Amino acid sequence: MDDVFAAIKQHPISELWAMLGLPGEAKPRGAMRSPFREDRSPSFSLFADGRAWKDHATGDGGDAVEFARHALGTDHAGVRAWWMERGGIVPVNERRTRTIPSSNKKPAPLPPPPPKSIQWPAELVEGTEETWRAFAKRRGLPVLAVSIAVRHGLLRFCRIEGKACYVVTDAARRCAEIRRCDGQWFTPRHKPYWLSGVDKSWLVGCELLEREPRDTAVLLVEGCTDFLSALGLYVTYRKTGGTACWRPLGLLGAGCTRLAPDAAALIRGRYVRLVTDGDDAGDKMRAHWTALLRAIGCTVDSVTLPRGTDLTDHYAAIHPHQLFSRSHEA
Repeated sequence: MDDVFAAIKQHPISELWAMLGLPGEAKPRGAMRSPFREDRSPSFSLFADGRAWKDHATGDGGDAVEFARHALGTDHAGVRAWWMERGGIVPVNERRTRTIPSSNKKPAPLPPPPPKSIQWPAELVEGTEETWRAFAKRRGLPVLAVSIAVRHGLLRFCRIEGKACYVVTDAARRCAEIRRCDGQWFTPRHKPYWLSGVDKSWLVGCELLEREPRDTAVLLVEGCTDFLSALGLYVTYRKTGGTACWRPLGLLGAGCTRLAPDAAALIRGRYVRLVTDGDDAGDKMRAHWTALLRAIGCTVDSVTLPRGTDLTDHYAAIHPHQLFSRSHEA
């Protein structure tokens, strides 16, 4: 296994950054935004000729192997599998036992790297009806929307460091965000709790599309609070006579640029409405995801919000029947 890791360490981290398809840009010197999390105040740096890294906000860091392990959300065996799959490198100690394919046959593909696994800091629970009512009141949501979110696995609760928290995720448990119920930040720099192993190429709520007909439309929103607001608006839409089938999905962070292949298969060819924040990052996200979704056959339109606002800011003023129409004039 050592020869695989030695091969990885021969590459500067900037190259691994590109190979892994991480958001942002690797700079040879100075502070930059972390590719692993939402980082509004650049706190990530490379050193040792670009072959070592440090996230000064979380304390994580290491060499190129640790960078790949952190990006993949896996262990060292997972890093090894990823490198062999993408680099086609066979360790020296395995070359003698592997059959060399004939020139007219392609070698069997290596298995994909293991999926990321979130390292949960506490037990996730459904909560009680009292919890749902209190949460709905605090966020201005219909209680029915909260209970439906819990029933579908989109909302859970936990306690971290004695603080009541809510968790936006889905039954796939591949992507998630944890925030404090009181609205306070976990640290001076981070409103969400830092989770290891999150796969942000998975759209929260996407697993529910497996049981939806192909004509179910998608409302794709930015951030976990807007995702909850979208769920609340959709419940209101259906309660007030709306008949069109939609599925709100969440992109957890403006830095999300990739779409997992199995998520792409679920969303391919659908009608998608994008709602991103009214800022420069939201503009870039909207342009990127419009192109990405159209490339897989989706019909895409978008809602443009006033500058400096998000969907939640307009929750009380938005007419759900306009938001969930199929018109391109939303």
